[in-house]
Amino acid sequence: MKGKYNGVQAEVHGLNDFKASNGWLEKFRKRHNISYKSVCGEASAVDRIAVDDWKKKLPNIIDKYEKRDIFNADETGLFLKVLPNKTKAFKNETCSGGKVSKERLTVLLCCNMIGEFERPLVLGKAKRPRAFKKLDANKFPVDWCWNKKAWMTTQIMTDWLMKFDKQMIKSRRKVLLFVENAAPHPHLKLQNVELVFFPPNMTSHCQPLDQERRSRRC
Repeated sequence: MKGKYNGVQAEVHGLNDFKASNGWLEKFRKRHNISYKSVCGEASAVDRIAVDDWKKKLPNIIDKYEKRDIFNADETGLFLKVLPNKTKAFKNETCSGGKVSKERLTVLLCCNMIGEFERPLVLGKAKRPRAFKKLDANKFPVDWCWNKKAWMTTQIMTDWLMKFDKQMIKSRRKVLLFVENAAPHPHLKLQNVELVFFPPNMTSHCQPLDQERRSRRC
C-alpha cells in the first residue's frame, strides 16, 4: 500500500521524493476504518446460495421436535502436548520455541439445543496408555476408544450411534441428530434417532459445533 501511494504521489503530484512511512500507513488505516484480519476456516469456500437454501429447509426438518430432542455431534482434534505460542517477555528478549508436538486425540462431542451434553467419546492410540496404569478407565467421565492413528472410523461411529439410539429407546425419546457428511459417518436407519447429514462442504456455516468464540474482551 505504501509503495502504491508513493507511485500515485509521483505520478499525480510530481512528488518523486515522497515516501509513505509506517506512521502514515497507521493513520490511513484508522482514518478509513481498515483492520487487518487473519483468513481462517473454510467459510470462504462455501456456496452461499446453497447455504441459504439449506437454512430455508431447516425449519421443516426440526419442526416436529422439541429443543431438548435436537442434537448435533461432531469430532474435534485435541493436540494435548502443544504449548502456547505466546508468552510474556522483556522488550528486547528473544523467545525461542521447540518442535511442535503432533500427539493428538480425537474427541466426539454431542449436545442438544438447550446445552445438555452427552458423554464424550475420546479416541487415543492405545487401549490402555501408560498414563492409565493406576487408573480405572471405567470411572472416567468419557468413553475411551482407540486405534493406531486415534482417528474416527466407520465402525467406531456405528457403535456410538447404536449406543445413542439404545439410550433414546430406553428414555422413550424420539430425537433428531445432525452430523457432518463425512466418510466415517455411516448412513444408518435407527429406531429412535433420525439421522440428518449436513450438505457437503457447508459445515463451517451450518453446523452449530463448528461455531466458536476466538477472543473475548472484558
